Amino acid sequence: NQAQIDEYILPLMNGTRHETYAITESESGSELDVTATAKKVEGGYLVNGEKWFVTGANHADFFFIQAIIQNEGNEIGDALFFLDMDQEGIEHVRTPLFSHTFDSHHPIYKFHDVFIPEKNLIGNEGDGMSFSLAWFRRERLMIAARCCGAAARLIEEATEFAKERKVKGGMLSDQQAIQFMLADSVTELWAARLMLYETANAHDRNDDLKSLHYRCSAVKLFASEMANKVVDRVVQIFGGRGYMREFAAERFYRELRVDRIWEGTSEIQRIIIAQGLIKKGLQDL
Repeated sequence: NQAQIDEYILPLMNGTRHETYAITESESGSELDVTATAKKVEGGYLVNGEKWFVTGANHADFFFIQAIIQNEGNEIGDALFFLDMDQEGIEHVRTPLFSHTFDSHHPIYKFHDVFIPEKNLIGNEGDGMSFSLAWFRRERLMIAARCCGAAARLIEEATEFAKERKVKGGMLSDQQAIQFMLADSVTELWAARLMLYETANAHDRNDDLKSLHYRCSAVKLFASEMANKVVDRVVQIFGGRGYMREFAAERFYRELRVDRIWEGTSEIQRIIIAQGLIKKGLQDL
């Protein structure tokens, strides 16, 4: 509603406020399994539960939090809420250390009878999962775009290195084995970009949402696995230098691995794609 837009969305867009998503839980995997509850009380809801991998919380001042609404012991369905981070009852449990060097941390939070006013409910009671699925579609495209950008930089740096590195009286780039690695990397990057651009255009065309969900999974799967294959080849091309912290290949080798995990593992993406194919057929996928 307009009040929510004025309080949260417009400040988010102009950079005066920052958000974080509190969706994933300790026992849930790539399949969303929400157990946090939002008990209906006078004027709002009391939220209880624990959320993991709350990405970017170190920069945020409010949550998008998903919980199951309970009313007199009955579960109504998932819901998404705005929740200010200074609200009483929010416990920062810890911030685990991860392999990557992103500035956004992924802390764990517990919520103890945290009051959320009715006005902070996003949409209607029971709409939470539809919002989360829409978020996953965009996140998977974002990951694919990032993977394409990383792969492009890696290919460029590996190509320049191979052109300058002397081996056995010639250049490393003259070696057919190196040429094959570069050629495979460029071909896979090109394919990933085409998949990404077409799926982004499909979003702009307002294509069928279910089909888009399957396509976003396919793009995320292909691009993340492509980038991981590219960085493995590039480390090999750089040789010992590829394992040195001063070279981008070493950092990307650590950074890119998580793209096959978060927002749905590669295995979950394959399940989603296969289910879409079985339900809709190839032509409507």
